[in-house]
Amino acid sequence: MDSKKRFIQFVSYFFVIILLSSLTTHCKRGTSTPYKRLRDYISTIKVINTHEHQREPAEYREQEHNFYTLLAYSYLKSDLLSAGAAPLRPELVNQGNLGELWERHGQYLDFSRNTSYYSHFLAGFKVLYGLEAPYFTQEAIHSLSEQIAENYSNREQWYDKAFKAAGFEIMFLDQYWDNFNVNIDDKYFALVFNINQLVGSTPLRSEMTEKEAPENQNIYKLAQNDGLSIKTLGDYLAYADRLFQKFLDHNTVCLKNSLAYGRSLDFEYIPYEKAEVLFARSDSSLSEAEKKALQDFMFHWIIQKSIEVGMPIQIHTGYLAGNGNTLENSRPTKLNNLFLRYPKATFVLFHGGYPWTGEYSALGKMFPNVYLDIVWLPQISREAAVRALDEMFDGVPYNKFFWGGDCHFIEESVGSLEFGRDVVAQVLAKRVKRGLMTEEVAREMALQIFRENALRVFKLEERLKRLF
Repeated sequence: MDSKKRFIQFVSYFFVIILLSSLTTHCKRGTSTPYKRLRDYISTIKVINTHEHQREPAEYREQEHNFYTLLAYSYLKSDLLSAGAAPLRPELVNQGNLGELWERHGQYLDFSRNTSYYSHFLAGFKVLYGLEAPYFTQEAIHSLSEQIAENYSNREQWYDKAFKAAGFEIMFLDQYWDNFNVNIDDKYFALVFNINQLVGSTPLRSEMTEKEAPENQNIYKLAQNDGLSIKTLGDYLAYADRLFQKFLDHNTVCLKNSLAYGRSLDFEYIPYEKAEVLFARSDSSLSEAEKKALQDFMFHWIIQKSIEVGMPIQIHTGYLAGNGNTLENSRPTKLNNLFLRYPKATFVLFHGGYPWTGEYSALGKMFPNVYLDIVWLPQISREAAVRALDEMFDGVPYNKFFWGGDCHFIEESVGSLEFGRDVVAQVLAKRVKRGLMTEEVAREMALQIFRENALRVFKLEERLKRLF
């Protein structure tokens, strides 16, 4: 009888242990959600950032650095203006007059606490500066400004530290303010050829004033500096060829078109003969439609050149940064004729095409040569990015997505990456929980979006071997 009781006790203890073990395991799993596991995994990916506007140290050599210096180059500044704030006065920023700056702009910062521009900007300071406050307060800004001034007293050292802390591998650098510069720090950056001036300068002539046509932005003056003269369309294209070769010699990874800020994205096909006749006329004699026709011709020429040299073309679509513009200019479907005409070109559409995210997704689904970069979309509207990306994942194969930051300072780029990681993790976790995919596939998708797709499509191993 005693042995039977001991046996029953043993079995009871055994089942109690199994039950406790099961409950413990269940509790542990309960604290580790698909979102958290995916978010943690995404944080380990060395990110290839496919679009940035980071400034070189020399460009700020004479400038003081404080919180408002970074705010002045941030997207959040636009929300302050939208809320009714006056523009930031450069002299107050450079003087570091934090009290007056808060008095002028503090309430508008507060009015913007709900926006994604605000939240992603804040996120960068939480990651890099250990900011614990839930919002920017006058006291927090004063403390941050002291840290910013110290960090930027050795900008190179600070940039290196922040770049590595965020988990960036390389950034694509679009210098829209200095389109033809090829001298960049390739420790951090891969060169992008912004073709805006190459297209936009087509109807201009060398007699343009210095104010209207800065030397570093005007094709005619650049050609003169190289001992060449542009008199015919053939001359212009020959010099454009020369510029392409210059960028190829400096390991350029892609082209960039952000012309939607100044004109529509509908680029009509214009025969060479018509463009040649228009080019021969004086700029003042051309109508706006004729100037557009010359630009249209030039962009078609650039697409053909991109096929020849094997470089993708990034194109700004959708929302236009800043305050006030013609939104309709940037509608993604205006590019449809180009995708049909040039199936061998590689097009990369930017920004989710917001607010036309459905049209943008449809173009990525329809055309094998159209890729989708969700750059900047989470900053414009985090929730729109979640909704749009979930829809995109329903329709578009995941080897067609990239991510970029699109910022001028490293602090905002880090906040942008935090938002990008969160949005992708949230959308993928939702799909895992709904049984639409396994967690293994979700991890694979994240790796492709933040790294592998860019590595393959932009041929980075081929062009940038020394960086990997």
